[in-house]
Amino acid sequence: LKFALAKTVFTRRELLNNLGIASTQNKKGVLSEQLNRLVKSGKLIRVEEGVYKSPEKTSNDFSVLCTEEMVKINQLVKNHFPFINYCLWSTSSLIPFTHHIPKINLLFLEVEREVTESVFNLLINTINTRVFLKPSPTDFERYVNTSNAVIIRPLITESPLQYNGEIPTPSIEKIIVDIIGDMEFSFLQGMEINYVLTTIFDNYNINKKKLLRYAARRARKKQVTELINANKL
Repeated sequence: LKFALAKTVFTRRELLNNLGIASTQNKKGVLSEQLNRLVKSGKLIRVEEGVYKSPEKTSNDFSVLCTEEMVKINQLVKNHFPFINYCLWSTSSLIPFTHHIPKINLLFLEVEREVTESVFNLLINTINTRVFLKPSPTDFERYVNTSNAVIIRPLITESPLQYNGEIPTPSIEKIIVDIIGDMEFSFLQGMEINYVLTTIFDNYNINKKKLLRYAARRARKKQVTELINANKL
């Protein structure tokens, strides 16, 4: 436990070396039993297989910032499409992680692909903010990239979601993968994306298995892994 408190995150191998335990299976087995007991008792947290950290080093769980506009749109969608899967979030949730505050404010409504157009027709007739349905890179550059807007996008199946109150929102793992490759986050390129990722990992619990599983669904596993490794996250 003293070793855990001195480290942000540590591996089983690092602990073995620190304790000077030889490569005998018997001693390794005893250590594994002790680690399991410490995890079950809450004195250690298992980050992933073979990787641990102390609860004193644990960060907070992430929650999307819900704006008044999100609350309004959520109610509209729930009333008109009560059985669909969807999620809401906005670029304002990224502001705490950025080095330079973005000038653009986008609200994303991701819904099942089959109802994107129906949801678009609903919002364009009921809210004052400009609404775009799956804008192309050219449309985004010409019409969206300079001011507030709502963007309706297809929800990737098996996206990792969580609730903030009654509003379905993306988990931090989904946000990380999305901002790494989606055109709407071009303002996070270069050193900015490294700063954002480092800030997120320093302040919140990240489930790497969930992160890489969703990255694989978006064909970005290699890209995400390279960024994680490059920033030693």
